[in-house]
Amino acid sequence: MSRTRRVLGPGDDDMEIRKVQITGGSSFIVSLPKDWVRDSHIKKNDAVGLIVQPDGSLTITPRITGQAAERVKNIDLKNIEDPEHLYRLLIGAYVTGFNTIRMTSPTRIPAFAHKAVRMFIQASIGQEVSEQTDRLIVIKDLLNPGEMPFDNVISRMQVIIQEMLRDSVFALRSRDRELAEDVISRDRDVNRLYWLISRQYNLLLRNVSLSREMGTNVEMALHYLQIARVMERAGDQVVKIAENVLTLMFISMERKMLDIIQSLSVEAMDIFETSVRSFFNKDPKMTNDTLERVKKFSERCNQASHELFDVERPGIVHVGYIVENLKRVGEYSGVICETSINYYVMMRE
Repeated sequence: MSRTRRVLGPGDDDMEIRKVQITGGSSFIVSLPKDWVRDSHIKKNDAVGLIVQPDGSLTITPRITGQAAERVKNIDLKNIEDPEHLYRLLIGAYVTGFNTIRMTSPTRIPAFAHKAVRMFIQASIGQEVSEQTDRLIVIKDLLNPGEMPFDNVISRMQVIIQEMLRDSVFALRSRDRELAEDVISRDRDVNRLYWLISRQYNLLLRNVSLSREMGTNVEMALHYLQIARVMERAGDQVVKIAENVLTLMFISMERKMLDIIQSLSVEAMDIFETSVRSFFNKDPKMTNDTLERVKKFSERCNQASHELFDVERPGIVHVGYIVENLKRVGEYSGVICETSINYYVMMRE
């Protein structure tokens, strides 16, 4: 039997050191920690999964099916009175990877809880009510983690945000209030996808055997999560643009101001699209070139603001806000590029 000693490992966790044994002249054997075997309910002849990590370490897992482990979040409604409070708890349970949420009440389920559940179902992906009584609501996750690959979700977020920006400027030029309001409502779709990526990442953290089904590993998934977070913030900037468009809807604007916004928005969209494409293409040159474009675009936005504020014009303050929001979209594109560079370095380690 291989000898064991316990040492203090990274993060002050206990690390067991075991000697490798050779049997049959060619097979290498390491015994498993007895406590871990017992806690994992492993029996004789059971199979375990071995996953080689990018850093050369080896992960041993009792989960070999590639399915997320059952995790149940219990929520007692007794001390909750606000639908927004419950909604945030539901989103938190969803993002952190619980696949069953049980809400119980000592009395009849209040109306605000039903409202929060409806809001949550609309804001999440793959969540459905599976059981409901007067005092109980159970929500189940019906989404297979492998059905929504990280790159597909990022691509969808990119398309939605670009369309939001394009439609915001079109709404300003065409005085289309309904379109501007629709842009604001589409931010929910961006949030849904961002929360999904956050959930997928947390599922992967807890069960590395999901990496094969998801087509990624924890290190790669972290970069996807970082990019999704930046894209969600870029989407928030586009929402602010649409809100300012609503304010400008009934203000007479000079053609010069409209042309400046149109030109800046086209460039912001192109930089944003290129930053995401450079990540997918794993193209360091494209990424670096895009970073240089971001610098020049920021300077151009600053120059446009100075030109616009030279003369007092109706609605100039809100136009200035839009220019600043476009500048922020460009800056977030730069953050995507910087994250991509970190990703390239990791991949070529």
